[in-house]
Amino acid sequence: MDTALNKGYRVSGAVVNLAAAGVANATEIFQISNSSLQIGTKSAKIKKIRIYDNGTGGTAIHIGTGVNTDFVAVLPAIQTVPNMDLVLEEKEIPEVEVFEDLTAYPDSVGSGSIDIQVEVEEIG
Repeated sequence: MDTALNKGYRVSGAVVNLAAAGVANATEIFQISNSSLQIGTKSAKIKKIRIYDNGTGGTAIHIGTGVNTDFVAVLPAIQTVPNMDLVLEEKEIPEVEVFEDLTAYPDSVGSGSIDIQVEVEEIG
């Protein structure tokens, strides 16, 4: 199979603030683009993750799809450090392809919050 045919486009999502903890508060962090003209289904592969912990005291971030009982983790939990930037590059992220919008939630937020941004490769 020609891998050049499976290449997509790199797209950065918006910076999203996660201010509420728990899976019931999972927030959309990337929406797969759709067009009425597209043929077939689009997917996304996470290529970069940027996280800034706004003083939560340190927490774990869960990235997946869905909310509440429909949440399915697609990556291992990512541990944050208070008031520190964390950037995970392509070689540090397990390769996973999703066909739904990405969501995320922190285990706790204390008196802070988490800023998160993902860059994906959209295919399709």
